Amino acid sequence: MNLYQRVLLVGMPWLMLSAGASAQRYKIWQEKPGTWCLSAGVGTTRYAGDMNERGDLSHLRLGAALNVGVAYRLSYKLTFRTEAQLYYIYGSHRHTRIEYNNLSFHSLNPDVWTGLQYDFWPIDDPYRATIPYAFAGVGLTYLTPKATYKGQSYSLAPLRTESVEYNRLPVMFRYGLGLPVVATERFRINIEGSYTHVMSDYVDDVSTIYPDRTTMEPLAAALSDRRLEIGQTPNSIGAQRGNSNRNDGYFIVSGRLIFILITPGQRSYRRMIGR
Repeated sequence: MNLYQRVLLVGMPWLMLSAGASAQRYKIWQEKPGTWCLSAGVGTTRYAGDMNERGDLSHLRLGAALNVGVAYRLSYKLTFRTEAQLYYIYGSHRHTRIEYNNLSFHSLNPDVWTGLQYDFWPIDDPYRATIPYAFAGVGLTYLTPKATYKGQSYSLAPLRTESVEYNRLPVMFRYGLGLPVVATERFRINIEGSYTHVMSDYVDDVSTIYPDRTTMEPLAAALSDRRLEIGQTPNSIGAQRGNSNRNDGYFIVSGRLIFILITPGQRSYRRMIGR
């Protein structure tokens, strides 16, 4: 018996056992209806509102986002998801058609949402190496717009810069697409892109018209109309400050790490070995 035959004689049983064990582990952790998953993600944001130009790719004003979530698979094509997120967005009249108004804001906001994910093919489809999906849901976000004035950051909502006390906890709707790009027995890395439509036009603290500054506190008046800072005369009372016909929102492109927490196969295996 030559060396090659000896290696085969010793190695083949080990390889067969290893392959069998891998197949068994794959079967145990295979995602099926009844599977629970945890997720964490990081991404970049882009605010969409009164302080940016639609289609201006040279001034994207990108922010950042962190999210965590839990998901439960309802069927081979449907998954229930609920997630919490912290996102940073900002905007400015600079490099827009109304740069002369000189308004700006930045905001670090939380949001929570829940909804459904729809896989375009069954998750157990043997002919698909990766399965794209769509998702949509509803949630809430808390608005914390701020502006920097004379080197200090001020919260804008309490100042009522348009003489309006707006809702800082609006409903939001989120929808988007995703694609798994890496997968192991218990981990996946997905790329997702989404848009969040906020049921408020005050994400950036700008919506309607310039109020009467003479009736406001000095700080509120200064942050309501900032044209004086660049040598311009203030806007007249009732002049257009924002576009109230469209609500604000934000885009997010993120990478998400998915961890399979428990599956029906794993539960059955634990019951079997616990006998």
